Amino acid sequence: MLRRKLRREHHQSSCSSSNVEKTFCKRQVLGISNKRKDAEEEVLETLVLGKPDEVIKNLDIRKGKNNIDTEDCDLEVEPPKKKEKKPVWEDEDDNVGSVQLTKAKKFDGVKQGEECRIGKDQYTVRLKSKFEKVSANPNWSKFRADEARRTGSDDDSDVEEMMTRTGNFLTTTKSLPKGFIQIKQCPNANRDSPPQGKLYAVKFHPSAQVMLTAGSNQTLSLFQVDGKNNPKIQSVFLDNFPIFSAHFTPDGREVVLSSKHQSFVYYDMIAGKVVKVPKIKGLGQSRMKNFVMSPDGSYLVFLGSYGSMHLISAKSKEWIQDLKMNGSVESVAFSRDGTTMYSHGDDGEVYIWDMNTRDCVHHFTDDGCTKGTSLAASPNGQYLACGSYSGVVNIYETKTCRTSRSPKPLKALMNLTTPCTDAIFHPSSEVLALSSNFTEKAVKLTHLPSMTVFSNYPDRLDNELRVPRSMDFSPNGGYFTVGTNKGSALLYRLKHYGNY
Repeated sequence: MLRRKLRREHHQSSCSSSNVEKTFCKRQVLGISNKRKDAEEEVLETLVLGKPDEVIKNLDIRKGKNNIDTEDCDLEVEPPKKKEKKPVWEDEDDNVGSVQLTKAKKFDGVKQGEECRIGKDQYTVRLKSKFEKVSANPNWSKFRADEARRTGSDDDSDVEEMMTRTGNFLTTTKSLPKGFIQIKQCPNANRDSPPQGKLYAVKFHPSAQVMLTAGSNQTLSLFQVDGKNNPKIQSVFLDNFPIFSAHFTPDGREVVLSSKHQSFVYYDMIAGKVVKVPKIKGLGQSRMKNFVMSPDGSYLVFLGSYGSMHLISAKSKEWIQDLKMNGSVESVAFSRDGTTMYSHGDDGEVYIWDMNTRDCVHHFTDDGCTKGTSLAASPNGQYLACGSYSGVVNIYETKTCRTSRSPKPLKALMNLTTPCTDAIFHPSSEVLALSSNFTEKAVKLTHLPSMTVFSNYPDRLDNELRVPRSMDFSPNGGYFTVGTNKGSALLYRLKHYGNY
């Protein structure tokens, strides 16, 4: 019997594992017993192969390791169940297969306490929907998809072009921050014209991207302002006429120029010719050097002697009336609508004039001022800046100035150490430019309403900024220019403001 058993084992080792599985599957699963076995053979099989339960277990293990095909068996044996690994931690959101509702609200028709079966994708969508209700997507995140649906294109070139072209037009805040101003120096506005003499006038055109320069070289020059090349448009030479003051008319058709003579001229930009205005009789002035033009284009106000101000019609160039104040008149400024005029002089008084009636309606004492040198009114009508010979600039609230004889300034700026000879407001009323022609680099930009000076202008390395003789802002405040005693028209780009 032992010999026959050994011969059978040798035969089984040479056979395929599937035949072994068939034999033992039939014997152990169906409970079929071999009647021809004797007691010794059963004992030997138990010693060699193990008990029947262990045989089936070993077959299952061999099947998993050797990839035994169970299709060759006459009877099907269920594969062993894999032992599931337990997660280290469990998130309630991971229990997707069966959701037990504990809240009182319905969930797709399933009430509290009921069990429902939902798919993983469906559950993810619902969680996303629930999250968006709490924290909705911002509108900017939907821009690209909405734009693609609207245009039917997925091309990103339009978006990239928009981002590259915005450049300096993007701003962090609507109001101008204090302390540090984003300013860039551009090529000089008059770099196509060699600088000669002092630039007493630099002015921007009210509507076109054009600016003028004029000075002691008796030449009026016009330049196109682009911030890069600034090409020259035209130059007009005026014989024996050094230019001390020049202004565009509000309609932009003419340029009015004054000199040391008793008459003035204007340049007709449409006709391209210079027209000389005859001497006005009865004024008794030896010269008409400085003047201011009203914003509404009604008046030319020439600063005369002994506190006289000569009103000339800006259209007909005819004399209208003289206005007179105590002392001498050093500076004149207008409100934005041109209905109110302010004058400042060496007696430290500021006079307020109603231009409809041409009467002085009020006057007040500039606090601490012994001699007034400059005057500026903000475009929004909120502030009035009064510069003095000591360099102190008082900033008042306009409403207070019109009612009080001794108003207290909102701020006394003491950043200039020499007389403040020029003051001008930015079109937005957020910046006040101050300058003195008594020393080099005496230009300050003041932030309003904090009334503090920007620390980064002027730059110490800016060697071209010599003695300032004139300055101006472009109509929308994107550019700032300073005319120097060396004939340079310095041009700066204010990056906070996107328009010319």
